Amino acid sequence: LKTTVLSLNWIVDNTSTVAQQQQQQRMAQLAPLKIEVPGEREFVEASKAREFVALWTEQLTTHRQEVQAILGDTTTEGDLGNVVLCDRIRLSDKSFSDEAADIIAAFLKEPFMGGRSIASGILYAELDDIIAGRMTEMGLHVLQTICDAFADAKLVDVNLSDNAIGQQGIGACKTVLSKPSLERLALCNNGLSVATMEQVADILTNDESGTGCVATNLTKIHFYNNMSGEGGCKQFARILEKSSKLTDIRFSSTRAGKYGSDIVTSALDVALEEGRNANLEKLDLCDNNFGNKASQDALFRALGCTASLSYLDLRDCELEDDGVKKVCHALFESDSALEHLDLSGNAVERRGAKQIADYIRDSGGKLKGLCLDDNDLTSKGVVHIASAFHGSGDGHAIERLQLNCTACGDIGARALIEAFGPGGKSGAELTKICLDGNYFKEDVVGELGHAFNDVLVEMEENNSDGEEEDDNKGEEEDDNKLCYACKGDGHSCRTCDGDGELKAKSDCYTCSGDGYVLGDMNQRYDCCTCAGDGKLGVLKKSCHQCGDIGCENCRLR
Repeated sequence: LKTTVLSLNWIVDNTSTVAQQQQQQRMAQLAPLKIEVPGEREFVEASKAREFVALWTEQLTTHRQEVQAILGDTTTEGDLGNVVLCDRIRLSDKSFSDEAADIIAAFLKEPFMGGRSIASGILYAELDDIIAGRMTEMGLHVLQTICDAFADAKLVDVNLSDNAIGQQGIGACKTVLSKPSLERLALCNNGLSVATMEQVADILTNDESGTGCVATNLTKIHFYNNMSGEGGCKQFARILEKSSKLTDIRFSSTRAGKYGSDIVTSALDVALEEGRNANLEKLDLCDNNFGNKASQDALFRALGCTASLSYLDLRDCELEDDGVKKVCHALFESDSALEHLDLSGNAVERRGAKQIADYIRDSGGKLKGLCLDDNDLTSKGVVHIASAFHGSGDGHAIERLQLNCTACGDIGARALIEAFGPGGKSGAELTKICLDGNYFKEDVVGELGHAFNDVLVEMEENNSDGEEEDDNKGEEEDDNKLCYACKGDGHSCRTCDGDGELKAKSDCYTCSGDGYVLGDMNQRYDCCTCAGDGKLGVLKKSCHQCGDIGCENCRLR
């Protein structure tokens, strides 16, 4: 009897599983299609547009018949007319003529087979790079014609990148930019000027209806490779002030400058401190300038509030060792599960490498990608990085490590082999390691190839005859820089602020040489410490309170 019951239960369970699988298959068949323009990049005339429409009509008709077969004979034409047959469209990488745009827009707006229009069901619109090579007037006509076709759509995701959009272009795109349903927006490589960014901010922050603006609902916003400068940063700050749900922010290569970068980090800091955008997962601020104290402090506070952050790109941000130290401390404080970190091109030296190594040890093995290209780490810095991976008891899931052009020599290479090569306990997940543009002798290049095999990216720019930056020199000079309080250890030492080294600076320690500080509403005020000239008249030799033993009020400079 027990065997019979178990058998019946097995039959019921498996019957249920089969039914669930069949239901999932039916639902997959009912899912809306994605229509797109096939073929290579090209200029599309009217005849080609008609071919696209014919192809889409055939695809949608077939899908409609499949849906009807699944729903059964009781389904009426009215029921079929309300079915969303397509929810995604991709028109990217085609340059459309005026006539071609008119043909495609007409197809999207007209009722399809007596039912709803195709455009009315579209949620995801890839409209990037659709006016390349067109004269301004013609390009504007194409943009407006295509965008206006989605007047009845409840768009969620719009990509308008790679279109030369000026002030008139933003007006042409207003139909899709002003959708209350919009959640994800990309405007990259559009050549957006200050005036154009102001128009974008006006549209995204407009709340005439009193029901909330578009910016409030955004979860993703990408601005990359534009030319909006400092003024554009002020407009982006307006958008951040209204945002509350952002999980993916990209604001990079916009010619922000030092002051513009201050504005962006300040706005980001305020938003996160107020609990807005608390679920931020991806942050790309590449190619901004965070070289001054105001930017670094605001960035430090902002990153400290990003418990959900998994991706951080701060490439080419003028951070240097002190800024990198603040970033690493902030990431540790936030306890985020960071998987990708890019600190390339920040003039990071050995001191900064030590801070990165400390963060690696403290990250609990979560980091999967680390990019440190174009820094002066030298072999000593690379040894810090390698030992952090090799020496952690938590193990590591590192998959991609980039150390191109880091002035690394043979000692650093062999430290990496020990950490990641055959027998290295941290190399199991490694899929790519980049070491080009360094100073490895030919025999060491062979050792690297043997240790990493296909994981090692080809080193076409390695300088096997070049001078190794620090493998064999500078030891005595480095010893003279060691902090006398902690003998270079740096751990919890207030005299050297954890660096293990003493480094005299003539720049003002309050404003980092900028001569100004930011107040409320991002107003600039002369720095009181240096009276606005950015320099200290007398270097501080010792602390008057503790005699350099170390206290909260001193920082040797």
